Amino acid sequence: MEQHANETQDRVRRRAYELWEQHGRSERHEAEFWHQAERELKGEASLRDTRKGVTANAASARSGSGSDGPG
Repeated sequence: MEQHANETQDRVRRRAYELWEQHGRSERHEAEFWHQAERELKGEASLRDTRKGVTANAASARSGSGSDGPG
């Protein structure tokens, strides 16, 4: 679990740095870039989870596991 937290922290750090560079290395907005990076990465994770759920539900529907019976 700690390794996952460290990896997440590293990803946020790298993305915040990219944002900082893209905005001219402004020294007044570091916290803003950090928070934006966190929001972006949480959004990616949420989107991945949503896609996994849709994929799992679609596979279940195709398997014929419903209660409709033969049509």
